[in-house]
Amino acid sequence: MTRSKFILLLALALLGACKEKERVLPDIEPDPEKPTPRYATGLTFHSSLMGIPVAYDIMVPDRYAFDTDKSYPVVYCFHGYGDNNTSWNKASMNIQSKVEALERQGLIPPMIFVFPMGYKTYFCDRWNGEYSYMTMFVTEFVPMIDRTYRTIADKDHRTVIGYSMGAFGALATTMQHPEVFSSCGAMSISMRTDEQYKTESQGAFDNQWGSVFGGVGSTGSARLTEYYESICPLHQFTAENLDKYSGARYFITCGDDENSLLYGNDELHAKMVEAGYDHEYRVGNGGHDEAYWRAALDEILPWFAFLMDGGTDWEHKTRTVEVPDDCEFQIDGSFLSQGYINNGKTEGTGIYLFYKGLEKSLVNEAIAILQRGNPMKKYLILPCEVTAKSVADWIGEWDASYTITSRQAIAVGEAGTALIRNQTPFSYLYFENAFIEGDIQPNLSAKYYIGQSDNSQSAKGIHALYVACKDAGASFEYRCRDHVKDAREDFLMGFEFIKGNLKGL
Repeated sequence: MTRSKFILLLALALLGACKEKERVLPDIEPDPEKPTPRYATGLTFHSSLMGIPVAYDIMVPDRYAFDTDKSYPVVYCFHGYGDNNTSWNKASMNIQSKVEALERQGLIPPMIFVFPMGYKTYFCDRWNGEYSYMTMFVTEFVPMIDRTYRTIADKDHRTVIGYSMGAFGALATTMQHPEVFSSCGAMSISMRTDEQYKTESQGAFDNQWGSVFGGVGSTGSARLTEYYESICPLHQFTAENLDKYSGARYFITCGDDENSLLYGNDELHAKMVEAGYDHEYRVGNGGHDEAYWRAALDEILPWFAFLMDGGTDWEHKTRTVEVPDDCEFQIDGSFLSQGYINNGKTEGTGIYLFYKGLEKSLVNEAIAILQRGNPMKKYLILPCEVTAKSVADWIGEWDASYTITSRQAIAVGEAGTALIRNQTPFSYLYFENAFIEGDIQPNLSAKYYIGQSDNSQSAKGIHALYVACKDAGASFEYRCRDHVKDAREDFLMGFEFIKGNLKGL
């Protein structure tokens, strides 16, 4: 056979592979008495590029074998370091039951889920070209899935999600190949800040990072190889690269009980906000475990379904705003609980609400939310406009009016810095979308609540507060929630989250 004839035959073969009617589909005979299992494991695909068989599992829609005229979106699921293609469906994760529950609720359509074996590659090409996993994945594996199964073979109906190492791979793959994926979900990204990366123990760095991204045996800044910086999201999501990467959609989530990974995840969010990247970001209660990732799928998978359906501005409320309309205020603007009044106003917790430039009606609605449902607790809620008086002056003024036996403080928006500079009088401090500047020295005898919506421009200061609390060993809870489009509702939603974390009330 001549070389030109061989090339012609190859081109015709590839053209034919693109036609869905000529796909080599699995030989499945539907049997109503014995439904085809949704989840298949132990499958393999031989990679010509890498010269090895690549294992994978797959989960198809419940009626895949019967509705042979239907094609489906695809979700590629990347596992964590040391896990494998079967890990997504082990008992503690059990993605099949999660998907089935979301389908029953009508939150997601039927989709194909693919679980490739990623080894310990971070789902990336190795720095020296010897083990080109990402290239294999996008040029061989994804096309194989499209040829073999009834997929909707375009980027708008294809997403990649991952946890830990797989989250790094999901982000990197979507960034590097926007022609293949238009969205990704990254849960608890295994990603170090530069300082963490430079100071990682030698053995851990060489085995987990250096072997993939280069720099084995190196220390300090030498570990930040050119190849690593070309792949790492912390180095790539810059203002200069906004046009390059903003075509895809990103969903990032991490638990506030992580030992170390929230440093990098939160820094990435702050950088993306500052550079103008449209993305979703969540921080919830949890650690580096399947329980957190399984719960995160409750929003990530419907978010993908929303995008596939042409949606642009995702809004997923985890709770509703409930403002009582019977909240009675004192002439001075304070609120006194019935329990405090019944006790002769001789003992109570003062909750100081620090704000700047807000309408009084909005402040009153926030106070109404805070007092809801606790009439017999002994407390006062005290509004404090920081442009009128300092934190210390407000404490003195309210002390002159009421007997206050313990103090808590809430700072919103531009009042954040004022409270950071005057933390000592308070046992609990709550920050919501707070702008914070300057040095932060947490009070180790106090407890902190750190909250923000994911599009807040206060992300940089909130990140600095989280890092300061974490480094100092202060007690804290951190939450980042979905933003609400309406500015008033978004502001009050923050108080719903504070309400759920108020101590002693």
